[in-house]
Amino acid sequence: MSPRGSLRPSETWPYALIGGVASIPPTVGAYWLSGMGSDFSLDMVVVGGLLAGYLAGGSTVDGTAAGVRAGVIGSAPGVVWILGQTVPAAFGAGGPVAFRVAAVGLAVGSGVLPPLIGAPGGFLGGKVGGWLAGKTGRRRSAPV
Repeated sequence: MSPRGSLRPSETWPYALIGGVASIPPTVGAYWLSGMGSDFSLDMVVVGGLLAGYLAGGSTVDGTAAGVRAGVIGSAPGVVWILGQTVPAAFGAGGPVAFRVAAVGLAVGSGVLPPLIGAPGGFLGGKVGGWLAGKTGRRRSAPV
């Protein structure tokens, strides 16, 4: 295993995928149970980041990096939701062609908002998960 400072980025992906994909069903379920209105919560990406950080904390992988990636993966339903709300409205906008093109561009660009919100949530979850792995004895000792 490589030392912590020289990790390849691909070593964090298995943990990030587990945490991120695990957070998607509760995120969609919470949205569905809320009545599917105009509110979409990304609270579950923190839990996904916590899971990724905890699992990564048991190896030589940084739990925080896995948590950030899990947060981005877990925010995928938010991307679908926001694009589903904004793109049809932008295409239905009236006015000059330049205005309509700008409206569609802004609507498509709004798809980056959920990952920008999910990444800090995953960061916090990954930090706590890595800390929790250390406290519960999940973290393996470094090779000598």
